[in-house]
Amino acid sequence: MRIKNVDMVHGKLFRSLIVYSIPILFMGLVQKLFNAVDIVVLRYFADTNAVASVGATSSVIHLLVDTFFGISVGTRVVLSRQLGAQKEDKAKKTVSTSIYTALLFGTVTAIVGFLFAPAFLRLTNCPAECVEGALLYMRIYLLASPAILLYNYGSAILSVSGDTQRPLYYMLISGILNVSLNVILCFVLEEKVAAVAIATAVSQLVGAVLVTVRLFRLQGACRVSLRTLRWSGAAFAALMKNGFPVALAHALYPFSNLQIQTQVNSFGAATIAGFAAAANLEGILSTIVSAPMVSAMTTFMGQNLGAKQPKRVEKTIWYCLIVSVGAGLVLSVLLMVFSRPLVSLFAPEEAAIAAAQTRMKYTTLLHFITFAGSCFSRAIQSFGYPTFSTVNSVVSVLVFRVIWTELVFVRCPTFEVLCQCFPVSWLLSCLANVAFFLYLYHGKFKKGTLKKLL
Repeated sequence: MRIKNVDMVHGKLFRSLIVYSIPILFMGLVQKLFNAVDIVVLRYFADTNAVASVGATSSVIHLLVDTFFGISVGTRVVLSRQLGAQKEDKAKKTVSTSIYTALLFGTVTAIVGFLFAPAFLRLTNCPAECVEGALLYMRIYLLASPAILLYNYGSAILSVSGDTQRPLYYMLISGILNVSLNVILCFVLEEKVAAVAIATAVSQLVGAVLVTVRLFRLQGACRVSLRTLRWSGAAFAALMKNGFPVALAHALYPFSNLQIQTQVNSFGAATIAGFAAAANLEGILSTIVSAPMVSAMTTFMGQNLGAKQPKRVEKTIWYCLIVSVGAGLVLSVLLMVFSRPLVSLFAPEEAAIAAAQTRMKYTTLLHFITFAGSCFSRAIQSFGYPTFSTVNSVVSVLVFRVIWTELVFVRCPTFEVLCQCFPVSWLLSCLANVAFFLYLYHGKFKKGTLKKLL
């Protein structure tokens, strides 16, 4: 199949959005499925404690890694506007600085994660029988952080340039390698948790190398070369201005989930395994529906804002919103209908399946709320007002969930009540996003008074 870059400022918009989004959909799906292989393999080669050990690290890993993923949104927002406005010199500086930023933050994540992993596990009240395995898995996984972030930032650059297919191919290669190494190392190594962690780290490194090689072979403003690979303070400031608030918002979600994870851990290994299994399935759902649309929204809005095509900006917003919510509703129902066989792939014990279905009753069926909220949030960020995402997350997610666990959950300390905090916080966040979006849409975008990012 010949790879073609998508033209975002000309031609049929809806068709271009779908063509652009499909590789992102499969890329995210492949990533989620291959990540889930760790748990599936452990199910067959080890016991429930090993599965729970990996599940108990999820909130901490997301806190450390996803925080810096948010900065790459700044790369998408700034670079897409620069490309749309044909500001090639500034685009080159943004690309080079993004590469340095990925390596810098990846190194910081690896060091902090390795040194403070025991403290993070104590903070989440990780069960004693899971501590050893969780510590081993988390340290090995986080040592691969520079490669993980380099792949993420590099893929963002390729996607903004219009190429969403090659990142998918690279993900397939690294994912197949991950599966193969998982099985091989589980036969070779006595410590199964270490085996799956090593397999994941190696596959992430391969993916990062493939993306980097492609960036050096590109033509145009997004090409990377050793001669032009320079750090730009102005470009970094622009990335941080548009990416840091998003990164902070990303951090608040897993940070707020640390409070939830702490309470989940108190219910024992079976509940932890079921909770993690449901989270994996919901992550796949978000990957299929929300991630492709918000990525497309950022890039298409940015390029068309830069090219001064407001009609295409408007259509991009509404197309992405309709597809996200509509597809989300359909797939959420299907996922719930087939929840038992799907959950059993990750956690076959009856108690774990019951815990997963309890969570899914309150989260999976209402996930369309998050899809709508994500679309409005990303539109706000693309307009140039990312700080609102942070404020909204602080109030609607972090503060609210702490209040819920401290005031509601303590009065009725059941797993079901704990799960109910998710949809309520989503609704609060979504409503706030809608209100602020409407203000920007009618008060600034329509009047042509949005912030200048270039």
